[in-house]
Amino acid sequence: MVLRPGEVVLIRIDFHQAAGGKVRPAIAFLDSGDDDFVAAPVTSHPPRSGFDIAIRGWQEAGLNVASTIRVHELTVLAKDEIVRRLGELTSDDRTALSGMLRTVFSLV
Repeated sequence: MVLRPGEVVLIRIDFHQAAGGKVRPAIAFLDSGDDDFVAAPVTSHPPRSGFDIAIRGWQEAGLNVASTIRVHELTVLAKDEIVRRLGELTSDDRTALSGMLRTVFSLV
């Protein structure tokens, strides 16, 4: 499976300190072709920091409720934990995400 940047997936996240886990949406950022991919979690909570992006086209992205990308919580996830693909970010949401990534990773 190859993931495209901006693709929205539903992924199983296991608890580290207890049995079980939850299924959560995430935005794919980088898929280098191996068993893992870099992603940012998606939450139904409104933006809480300057690093959060409200997804304006959340329905087009395949999400059930208004959602926020937590850009500052990038993580590496295993592809074999993906439950299914939900959709993709709209062009406007991709532009907002690209701008935030430039800000976050700016060396200036």
